[in-house]
Amino acid sequence: MKIIDLSHNIINNLQVYPGDPETKIRKHCTFDKDGYMVNELSISTHCATHIDAPNHFIKDGKGIDEYPISKFIGKGIVIDVSYKKEGEIINLEELKEYKNNICNVDFVIFRTGFSKYFNSEKYIHHPYLSKEVALNLIQNNIQICGIDAFSLDSTSNPSDWAAHDNLLKNDILIVENLNNLDLLKDNKIYEFHFVALKLNKLDASPIRAFAIDG
Repeated sequence: MKIIDLSHNIINNLQVYPGDPETKIRKHCTFDKDGYMVNELSISTHCATHIDAPNHFIKDGKGIDEYPISKFIGKGIVIDVSYKKEGEIINLEELKEYKNNICNVDFVIFRTGFSKYFNSEKYIHHPYLSKEVALNLIQNNIQICGIDAFSLDSTSNPSDWAAHDNLLKNDILIVENLNNLDLLKDNKIYEFHFVALKLNKLDASPIRAFAIDG
């Protein structure tokens, strides 16, 4: 059995979605002063690799703590769209060769290749899903959709939120800022773990995401 870590490290001054709170880590207790170590951590619920709950976009939608752990664990595939250029739309055409597996998995993960640009200006200009792709995933009863970018929707030109609106109102959770997807084969079924912290009624949670092969 092989375990593949799909998370970004949480560090001081980590790149965040434009307008979100900064990530700050501060020493609170130290070995020299106190004989032990404690740090103070200030982050957004959407910091680094994280999972979105419906109430991120849907008023009176479920909070992230309202799901059983089983919601965050499932079989899934990676769809390779790393040939897409900055700001390009991921269309239904990209799903054709994956349609048989999409019908038989819980999670669908899009590999744009943009995780290598994390903490740079270029990361903002990632490819994103069309409304038609989101609707297709709903029709196929997907439980979680993920991407190695800031958002399933456009970050550099956020004219609408078709993916977030449609997926979240249909109880499909969203995982963003995934990492190391290049270590996974496309269209191969893996067991994914995207377990959220039990944050009371909150709209998202940072996660330690990983895949199990074998």
